[in-house]
Amino acid sequence: MRRAFLLWLSALVPTLLWAHPEWKEASCIGVIDEKDTFALTVKFDVPSFLLGQLPKDAPIKELDALMFTPGRLAGSVEPGRQQFLAGLRLEADGKPVAWTIVSFPSAEQILAQSARQGEADRYPVMMNAKLTATIPAGTQKLVLRFPDALGTVFTNLRKGMDFQTVMAVSKNEPGEFQIGDGPAPADPQTLFTLLADGFGHVLPDGWDHCLFMLAMFLGAASLRQALGRSLVFTLGHSLTLSAVALGWVGNPGPWIEPFIALTIGLGGLMAFRGTATNRQMLIVPAVFGLVHGLGFAAAVSDRLKEWDNGSIVRILVGFNVGVELAQMAVIFTSAALLWAILRTGLAETKVRRSLCLAVALIGFAVMAWRVAGLAGLV
Repeated sequence: MRRAFLLWLSALVPTLLWAHPEWKEASCIGVIDEKDTFALTVKFDVPSFLLGQLPKDAPIKELDALMFTPGRLAGSVEPGRQQFLAGLRLEADGKPVAWTIVSFPSAEQILAQSARQGEADRYPVMMNAKLTATIPAGTQKLVLRFPDALGTVFTNLRKGMDFQTVMAVSKNEPGEFQIGDGPAPADPQTLFTLLADGFGHVLPDGWDHCLFMLAMFLGAASLRQALGRSLVFTLGHSLTLSAVALGWVGNPGPWIEPFIALTIGLGGLMAFRGTATNRQMLIVPAVFGLVHGLGFAAAVSDRLKEWDNGSIVRILVGFNVGVELAQMAVIFTSAALLWAILRTGLAETKVRRSLCLAVALIGFAVMAWRVAGLAGLV
């Protein structure tokens, strides 16, 4: 593994050194008309985006391969278009709003623009993507997120003659644009929507919850014991989420993500070894739940600051009940799948240990990947 990593690194370093020095930040102009139609024009370096890299990081060798390998550019445009649409997020007073792409650069247009710039200046190829959305009438605040591969986007947003904001929107700090004078309308969250949010945090979004619940189930002596561990995990999860929401604990930031993956690896390893007592296996999900709660708080930090103290308790209770219901569904589903597998005649101990080992390896691998990401190695 070490030898393979060194070979990969030795191949990567020269490529990075060949990255072209001429690059430009993406820019954007947004206009909201009297009919609440939001027209957005984003100007960005298209080839580097299609490679999934920032213009300053895209090596010329890779750009040339994209542009001049027959068929490769044409085959990259549609996936890039879909990636652009998926990464461009808009919220109006906290509610998501869908975008429609009006135009996106074609392969022929990209090649023609690069050719017009000449051989010495063929990169970057700055071109426009145009989109439109309809925002609800009376919207007071917009939150705009751009695809990560664009990096920082200099944005000029205007509504009529009354509101205009210019700011640099980075991938880590979404842009917030005030387009109205009044307060944002209250979020009409019902018990059902809160339960649905909590359930969706696990299924389908929370693969980390699912893997950890699988480890807790596989290491339990009974279904009842597994459900007890799930409940303890949720209590720990709710404690740290509540602490961050109430301002008692600061936002943990991205460093918490490797620790979440570590808890999955350790949970799978402990279940694989099978040496922990039931009391210890109640303490473990409680402690690991505290870590997962911090991770979720970091992921929704932009929403936490909008929760007023009067609604925090209602939101957290409803949300965490939804989380627990989803975790119970994961445990019951795991039990049903295990029963089906054992019907084939395989030994239960062997199946449980194999699955535990798989969970542990996934957890530790994801932890290593996230650490490398924070260190800027990937």
